[in-house]
Amino acid sequence: MEQVQNLFINLPRQEKKVARVTLQKPELVRRMNITELANQAGVGVATVSRFTKRVGCKNFADFKLALVTPDTMQRESEQNVSTPNDIHNYYQKILAETMAMVSTKQLRQAANLIHGAKRVYVFGIGSSGYNAQEFAQRLMRMGKPAFAMTESNMMTIASATMQDNDIVIALSVSGSTPEVCSAVRDSRKNGATIIAVTAFKNSLLGKMSDLLFQIKSTELVGDYDFINSQFAVTYVIDMLTQMLLQFTDFRATMNKTVEAILVTKEQTTGHSNRRQNHDE
Repeated sequence: MEQVQNLFINLPRQEKKVARVTLQKPELVRRMNITELANQAGVGVATVSRFTKRVGCKNFADFKLALVTPDTMQRESEQNVSTPNDIHNYYQKILAETMAMVSTKQLRQAANLIHGAKRVYVFGIGSSGYNAQEFAQRLMRMGKPAFAMTESNMMTIASATMQDNDIVIALSVSGSTPEVCSAVRDSRKNGATIIAVTAFKNSLLGKMSDLLFQIKSTELVGDYDFINSQFAVTYVIDMLTQMLLQFTDFRATMNKTVEAILVTKEQTTGHSNRRQNHDE
């Protein structure tokens, strides 16, 4: 697996498809034959064969054996190495409690709203702004006009131009970020539907939302000084992304963008290699 990860960036486009399936579903790949893996990756059997040899295996059987990586890591009991386990348990608690508050029904409802919207705006300030940019980019890759608003003036402009068929996804762990709440209030007045992601359902943002995803606040778990406050927000975004990709048009468009990026990278790499060879 480590070899596949190390080689991934430089693999030919078709072999990257095999590598991606391998990295995402190693346990499933170990139970496949070469034809099944080729079908899963959307490539030919010959491509799988070339890939297995490129990563240092004699054949496909040898490749499957290489995927068996027994867990040799043991938990340390000494106090000075307990921090990794503490953080792991902390994240598990955040995820478990957030998962208990988010239902499949909510995710499906939000996905339907986004799928039917004319435009989607994602509001977020500071750390939430990074998640806003990430989610807007994902939506764009699905073919949905989406815009990340991460600065107060841009939020004000966007909220003034909202229409009835627009969606605002507002990200604020506290639910009280002034810039976000002000823009959400104005967007709502202009007819936009508000989807909020916040830790506090009774916050100003929570009360203004049409659909609320409540998450676990990292501030309420443990006493760590510097933990990613966006962890639960990212979790909701990931779940919602997977729900959105169940729409066939979103999935088809996403696949097109993945293919386009792979082609561009392959062409760029080929051009760079030709230039390097010419210079030499």
